[in-house]
Amino acid sequence: MKKNIAIIILASVLVLSSKDIFAAPVLTDNFNSYANGALAGQGTWLQTSTTATSPVQVNGGVVTIGNTGQDVYDAFSSAVNTTGGGSLFIGMTLDATAAQSTGDYFLHTTATVGATSGFYDRLEARSSGAGFQLGLDEAGSDAAVWGTTVLTLGQNYQVVTEQDFVAGALNDTFELYVNPTDLSVAGNNTTYLNFTWNGTTAEASSYAEVNLRQGTAASAPSETVDNLAVSETFADVVPEPSTITLLTLGGAAGLAAIRRKH
Repeated sequence: MKKNIAIIILASVLVLSSKDIFAAPVLTDNFNSYANGALAGQGTWLQTSTTATSPVQVNGGVVTIGNTGQDVYDAFSSAVNTTGGGSLFIGMTLDATAAQSTGDYFLHTTATVGATSGFYDRLEARSSGAGFQLGLDEAGSDAAVWGTTVLTLGQNYQVVTEQDFVAGALNDTFELYVNPTDLSVAGNNTTYLNFTWNGTTAEASSYAEVNLRQGTAASAPSETVDNLAVSETFADVVPEPSTITLLTLGGAAGLAAIRRKH
């Protein structure tokens, strides 16, 4: 029996090895433990600045972001240094319910906790025909780069942003993935968009938090966000592969023991 359990554990580790099971995300939140109502004040989410009108809401374990009102933020468990060679990934389940032709950003990072300026990694949405497109703006000093594929309003998408840190100034690279199929290696997926830093504002030396933003009704989208995760490892911010469900109780217990040891 012990031999069989050992074999199961070893097989499980081999299956999961490409997922880097020992990686530590700096933020994960599926919002399932929160009461319906304002997100600010639940978990470690706080209000940005002083605007409290139209608070960002939680409803049934999903965050609803409108297009005018309060912004919120959640600090990382540890700051992410932008040293050359590293990366920052932000993953989420996104459902855009409305978008405007101008487009605007609804998610970003900042270099310091509670900052009200200096917004990076801006994820944006704009209308396109009957649907919408996603875009990225690295620091707000340039126009966003938009994907060309039109997505469907009212549909869930797994969205992952990637910033790759390159030594020097104004040369980091960016990728955006929609519904990635390879959950282990980002580069094995087709990008929705990609570009090299093209603004005049230099990269931050580190990132400290993620923000959910409600812009103006004239330009900002409305959407829901779930399963939010931020990490330096791609595999941490996308769903686990279905093979996880095949683990036996013994295998799962063994993996838990390995995690505790490390």
